[in-house]
Amino acid sequence: MAVWLQNQAILLLFLGLLTFVLYVGTLTFPFVWDDNPQIVNNPIIRTWSNVPRAFGSDLWYHTTRQQVYYRPLFTSWSTLNYSLFALDPWGWHLGAVLAHILAVVAVFFLARKMSLEYWTAGTAALLFALHPVHIECVAWISAASDAMVTIFFVLAFLAFLNSREPEQKPWFGWRAASILLLLCALLTKEMALTFCVLVGFYAYLYPPAEVNSKVQALRQSLFVALPYGAVTVVYLLLRRFALHHVTGSFDPRHGFIDMLRTWPLVLYKYLKILTLPVGLTGLYYDPYVQGFDVTRFLLPLLLVAGVAAGIWYWSRRTGDRLVRFAGLWMVVTLLPALYLRNFGNGDFVRDRYIYLPSVGFVILLAKAIFLLPDIKSFRSLRLRAAAVGALALGYCVGTYAQEVYWASELLIFSRGHSLYPSSDYAALGLAKELSRRGGYDRAIELIEGVIKNHPDNDRAYFSLAETYIRANRMELGREMLDRAVALSHGTLTSETSKIDLAGLYSQLGDYDRALALCSQVLQQDPNLYSALYDCGNTNFLSRRYADAESLLSRAVLAAPGQAGPNYFLGRVYFQTGRTNEAEASFRKAVALDPGIYDYHYWYGRALALRGDVQDARREFQAALAVKSDGIEAKASLQALSTAP
Repeated sequence: MAVWLQNQAILLLFLGLLTFVLYVGTLTFPFVWDDNPQIVNNPIIRTWSNVPRAFGSDLWYHTTRQQVYYRPLFTSWSTLNYSLFALDPWGWHLGAVLAHILAVVAVFFLARKMSLEYWTAGTAALLFALHPVHIECVAWISAASDAMVTIFFVLAFLAFLNSREPEQKPWFGWRAASILLLLCALLTKEMALTFCVLVGFYAYLYPPAEVNSKVQALRQSLFVALPYGAVTVVYLLLRRFALHHVTGSFDPRHGFIDMLRTWPLVLYKYLKILTLPVGLTGLYYDPYVQGFDVTRFLLPLLLVAGVAAGIWYWSRRTGDRLVRFAGLWMVVTLLPALYLRNFGNGDFVRDRYIYLPSVGFVILLAKAIFLLPDIKSFRSLRLRAAAVGALALGYCVGTYAQEVYWASELLIFSRGHSLYPSSDYAALGLAKELSRRGGYDRAIELIEGVIKNHPDNDRAYFSLAETYIRANRMELGREMLDRAVALSHGTLTSETSKIDLAGLYSQLGDYDRALALCSQVLQQDPNLYSALYDCGNTNFLSRRYADAESLLSRAVLAAPGQAGPNYFLGRVYFQTGRTNEAEASFRKAVALDPGIYDYHYWYGRALALRGDVQDARREFQAALAVKSDGIEAKASLQALSTAP
């Protein structure tokens, strides 16, 4: 086998096939979590004509203007996926798996370019392919942006390394390619912001032969990094133009000192999941460190400092500059994720943020394995092969066992809550999923547990109000909603939160308050899809049919691939006696999403009103196929069977 794998093409094919087999099960996973607003309900990805808008707006522009995600190339990738697979999740998952495989190939070529021996580079790529910490980026479609940015980032660095080769003439062709690839990385995800810093470190550690002092090395490294810094500045200006906020501040009660105290804990957590990738989840919970206690500050600080000192000692003793650079790669590429104020309290550690930094980790790990000496009767070659085999097997088992937790939102939140029961976010997410499935009592129990521990958590009261309303306990729902609004500390500043609140008021029949919130949002942004759709529904429920028609018509134009606006527009037409238009809208809704009971039922009503009994019967039967206990559809079928 080793003889075969000495062929580079066969080695890379083997790595690709092994990775695909390991993750093939994810092709059966549905859209989960952020996939819904980012893909399923995202109107911008429905047509290529919308792509230019992605370069001038937030990734989630259709939900709120308070986010800070500027990723137009990821949006373009989503548009490509939609044009190929529509909303069939398997195709999107296939794209995520292929992106990971391409990243594996890129890591191999980077390792070789940085002078790693063939088998060491192959081991680094193998470990990168199989490491369980990458499950989130492969099994969850929305996290595929980390694989994409890693591909562009690594290729940009490869082009940079090529431009420094003495035999490369003209060198500026490779340098231009490197700058272009960096721009692609920046437009994919914010993790690429540190590229110019990494280039500067590399140029300092590997100066040209004519550089004779550290001062000269520092000067030339700054000069080499300058064009990459200029590209980064251009990106930041473009980002500032496109977004309302360049950085986030989700918890203004915590400032820089709190971040500083929390960094050792966050870095320790990343080291832990890299070296011992068990207990992985999308919902780690590590809140701000408030004091200088032993377990959450001092011990993590000592451990992180010890690892850093070990890498420095290894590099100094062996004279291997690549060891030092790989260690710097791990830290530098993680820096954007260390601005903790961009995240909610406790939501600081995510597996996807370590995807790019893990390139440095697997290089160090591969180098360490190939430094193993002879031990008694075991020759070093056999010992190294055994170490690689044991790690690969362990990684495969860990990945296979833990990727299943991304198979549904219920599993995601159940896993997060079981590992971190003190996380309010995990508990509320699990409660919401249970509530959707009719488990109201357990959902209420979870939410009340959050309120008991944090009586001022307004989001918990919102969740409790939503659960009570779903359970048709309207008075309790109204009471909890009033408490939530009274406790709200900036929760209602975003368009999304206002629209969600308007939806709850609408379900309670309080249309005036719902419409007042709708008016606020539409004044801020009259073209926000979620506002057009939800506020159109509210106007429909309050029997303001002219306003409902206007808003829903605009929602249909904003998102022609969405079934919901077509359905509610059909309801408006039906109520105002325009049966033909209602029928056309219902037909579109059914074609776009045939799995909704109401769509078939109302389409059948419109057909029956026109006298098309056969087709009406077909739609009522389709409605019952979706919901077997649908009383309205049963009654309508009975009426058709007894009609003269």
